[in-house]
Amino acid sequence: MAMAAVSRLLIALTATLATYVIGVKPAPWAQRLPRLAEPFHGVLAHLFNPWAHWDGVWFVKIAANGYAGNDGSVAFFPLYPLMVRWVGIVFDNNLVIAGILVSLACYFAAVYFLYRLVAARYGGKVAYRTCLYLSVFPTAFYWQAVYSESMFLMLSAACILWSTEARWKLAGLAGLAAALTRSAGFLLIVPMALSYYEQRGWKLRRTDSSVASLLMIPEGLMVWMAYLSLGFGKPLLFAQVQDQWRRYVAVPTFALWKSLEAAFQGARQLISGQTSHLYWPASNPGAVVPLAVANIANLGSFVVAGLAIAYGLRRLPVALSIYAIVTIGYPLLFPATSMPLMSMPRFVLAAFPIFMSAALFTERRPRAHLIICVVSIVLCVALTAKFAIFSWVA
Repeated sequence: MAMAAVSRLLIALTATLATYVIGVKPAPWAQRLPRLAEPFHGVLAHLFNPWAHWDGVWFVKIAANGYAGNDGSVAFFPLYPLMVRWVGIVFDNNLVIAGILVSLACYFAAVYFLYRLVAARYGGKVAYRTCLYLSVFPTAFYWQAVYSESMFLMLSAACILWSTEARWKLAGLAGLAAALTRSAGFLLIVPMALSYYEQRGWKLRRTDSSVASLLMIPEGLMVWMAYLSLGFGKPLLFAQVQDQWRRYVAVPTFALWKSLEAAFQGARQLISGQTSHLYWPASNPGAVVPLAVANIANLGSFVVAGLAIAYGLRRLPVALSIYAIVTIGYPLLFPATSMPLMSMPRFVLAAFPIFMSAALFTERRPRAHLIICVVSIVLCVALTAKFAIFSWVA
């Protein structure tokens, strides 16, 4: 836990210094909510306001005002903003402070669950390195932002841990809550089912009443769909509003091909050193270079995750490897027009088995461990500063 606390302090210091030294970029009014998402002024503004940027504005808005059917808010699942709203009551409805505290509490709980999960199978050294890599990953600053990442990680790790311990009701409850936190939560039924039948020698005839706990995971999604049906008459509205972010449904191979093309054209754009001719469509000339960098980074994070998964296929339990695969593969079903792998550097955080794979790889490779730590910390500092000044990361 000391390592986890130090990583949070380093990231908080980086964000604060970035807003002092660089300043916060002006953002379009539609992406801001000054009264609620930027409640502080002076020194406190540098300390706390950066953590409610981008999607943080959405979560604060939902926690304060609930959902509307026509503004895209239903794309964000309800459990995290609901917790922020409840905790905010204690802090005089300061939803930024509430969001940071909820995220931090979930992050430390996630580290606890993940350490237990890994240590039980591979020992303390691998467990420590897994949590370390998770904490200094380039986008690890999201663990304390007003985002649902920490809560989703905590619930996912708890679900899989309790599945390995055959505590099926607790695992099902954690999976249900995860499905109310993010749409990808329903994927937890895959590792939970694999763990269930692995413990029964892969024999269907050994199925017992505990299998009912697996059904709790889709029940979480059904609760959200029921709310949307009753409130707005559209049970799948959370998917339909994705076109606001120019996402569309595609087969994974198509999305992967488009991401390769976007990264290649982005590299051509950067090498050309100009923005008069566009190799890949951008919304405006000022977005050309950031878009090119983002598409390269998106593909890079996907490749790194893929390499970790490939290594983990030899070392990890089948349930964890398959979970990592479906977690990384799920966003490929919904690419975005200008950034086919939009938000991938953030989405890979949920695929925590990749950090286990990295820890296993470096167990007897001290030089590789040092390289991973140094590169991760440098990138994490850079991206934290970028996020803090209201510049798009993922």
